[in-house]
Amino acid sequence: MKKAVSIILAVTMALGCVCFASAEHTTAKLYNTYGDGMLFKQNDEAILAGTASANAEITAELCNGSGEVVASGKSSASADGTFEVSFNAPQGGYEEYSIVLKENSAEFDTLENVVFGELWLASGQSNMQYPLAQSRTGRDMFANSQKLSKWLRILLVPAYPGNTTGPEFTYADPQQDIVGAQWVTGENSAIYGMSAVAYFFAADLMEKLDMPVGVLNASLGGSSITSWLSRVAIDGDEKVKEDFISNDLYIEKSEWDTTGQNVYVDMTANYNHKIEALKHFRPSGMIWYQGESDIHWRGEMYTNAFDLMQRSYSELFGYEDALMPIIYTQMASYLYSNDGLVLLDRNIEYSEMQKLHRESRATVTIYDLPLTYIPEAGSIHPECKEEIGQRMAFAANSLVYGGSDSYTAATVKSTEIRDGSVYVTFDNTGDGLMADGVKLYGFAVCGADGIYIQADAEIVSADTVRIWSVNVPKPCSATYAYCISNMRSNLYASSDGNLALPVCPFVTDSSIGTHYWFDRQWTDCEDEQTWHTMSSEKLNKYYDSWAADGADISFNGGAMNITSDNEKFSVSPLMTCKDSIKTVAFGDMDSDYSDYGKMSFIVRNNGTENVSVSEIRFYKNSFMWYSPAVDGTKDVETVIPADGEWHVLTFDLNRLYLFGNEGGASSPCGRLGKVNEIRFVFSAEGEGDISIDSVRFAPSNEDAGIRFDSEMNNADNFVEIISAVFAKIINTIISIFK
Repeated sequence: MKKAVSIILAVTMALGCVCFASAEHTTAKLYNTYGDGMLFKQNDEAILAGTASANAEITAELCNGSGEVVASGKSSASADGTFEVSFNAPQGGYEEYSIVLKENSAEFDTLENVVFGELWLASGQSNMQYPLAQSRTGRDMFANSQKLSKWLRILLVPAYPGNTTGPEFTYADPQQDIVGAQWVTGENSAIYGMSAVAYFFAADLMEKLDMPVGVLNASLGGSSITSWLSRVAIDGDEKVKEDFISNDLYIEKSEWDTTGQNVYVDMTANYNHKIEALKHFRPSGMIWYQGESDIHWRGEMYTNAFDLMQRSYSELFGYEDALMPIIYTQMASYLYSNDGLVLLDRNIEYSEMQKLHRESRATVTIYDLPLTYIPEAGSIHPECKEEIGQRMAFAANSLVYGGSDSYTAATVKSTEIRDGSVYVTFDNTGDGLMADGVKLYGFAVCGADGIYIQADAEIVSADTVRIWSVNVPKPCSATYAYCISNMRSNLYASSDGNLALPVCPFVTDSSIGTHYWFDRQWTDCEDEQTWHTMSSEKLNKYYDSWAADGADISFNGGAMNITSDNEKFSVSPLMTCKDSIKTVAFGDMDSDYSDYGKMSFIVRNNGTENVSVSEIRFYKNSFMWYSPAVDGTKDVETVIPADGEWHVLTFDLNRLYLFGNEGGASSPCGRLGKVNEIRFVFSAEGEGDISIDSVRFAPSNEDAGIRFDSEMNNADNFVEIISAVFAKIINTIISIFK
């Protein structure tokens, strides 16, 4: 018996030594893009790759929890020492597997806790890279060390693979591996460094699909789309290559300087570092948040580059003749230009890009989301990432997994002008259009003059909206959400009775437009505060919509209420703010009133004593103002009767009196090219209690020359008397020459 035991031990030790010796001499190694806790796409080819001895036999065995081999694959390493081995991936689910790798029958690696499910690529620039730990929701989760789902699997790709100190080194050629890449599960605290958008996308998709979800997390803040394209793809696309050459973006390989190129903007840099090495994976699609760095590209440059990215990535990830699904978001409000139009036009371009490949693209709209941010991230990076990820998951659920017919933000299908209104019909409205609230906001119309003004709108059918204004009887074009800060624009598609994605911003006829309407939220007299997007980052925040002098204001019932026990009091919409010691205008709110001929608002006297509108002052600066006459008169003052009824007051912006002195010359609306304050001045004999609502502007539709109002009875002070005399003399001279 003792002899038998001795023989068994000797054999066992000998075999162990043989195995040890074999493993000792094994040269095979998996790439860094593989690791414990990883995820492969279900029901697809699961490919493993790495390096080995030339022509060595490589085997991969997939083992279930019982150690049973349920799938396997075998291949030979190539002469250059690289290998690929694959097997058919099983149905996804909540089961963890191990994968045993062998070179010439000698085990060289084992991957533990491997799962199968849905896999997505997440890429882009800073708003995609923005980490979960800094997002509005993720901060508390991170602070509380909250463990996330073990079924969430993330490949964390470093910002600068192979160069942890920064972007000083760039590869000239595509790399086959990613130094520093690491797979983590939701239980690993490192996951808080992943993209916040990608996390909320994956978490929501896991719930929808009841399936593990993995993300290939590869993005870089400040990166241009040029850096995410391969040289092979660029050289193979005549339009894109010409765009790059004509804009000094093309770099010959012979001119590449590994320590002199810029990883953020130079062509192929991020592709070479981060994308090529992922080619062995089979993602279900891609989510993309990028474009800020390329906002000033002209014409179709971005559309062409985006199209090339989708086509080349589809080929890279094994989509053969099909296009890989791509879900991308429009950009958040930010002042990229003085007039702000470059952002608005790019977001419209994003919606048009979707129409080029409807079956494989989805556009996510985000203009309605809060723009609050943490100081260390900056205002170009709103902290609200949860809703973006969830909207991308909503799009993926329908675009890829057949969740519903609504998968991309609704875009304009057709327009019709009739009966003084613009009717806009949309594609992709889901269960039908829906407003977030009682009334619609964010619309404007213009006539043949191209001067847009705020418009009313109503949903008239499941896919159609009517847009109109009584001040534009013959409209020619309409816009929606066409302004820099447009969070209150509130037209959505719906799904299962709930709001889905906001409708894409639009201009129905871009050939007509001399003065666009940038939403002036104060005009509706409904909101206590308004967010303003400014060029100075520290000024991006919420401000009071209105200010009062000698009065108190409150907002209820859809109107602004003003109470005062002073003889004189005034209210003003905020149009400027303080930047240190300097006063600056809100950059997202148009200060040009020179194209408007009328201003009106509705007002109600809630008290028992008459209240007068003494004048409406349009300030050019702190010391100079013009006051318009009450429409049809030469007076700047009018009475609000104490009858408890709403009254419409209209003022003529083509009859402007300097300092409100009605007795002399009146100027046209052209004087109002730059206004920094509008002040509503009131007077009351006792306590004042009034409500105002719906401040509206109408385009100028008359010849607005300087007038001379010489009636002496309009003059009530010395200055006005002198002005009236001067006006009388001027009129006499004009009549002589006539």
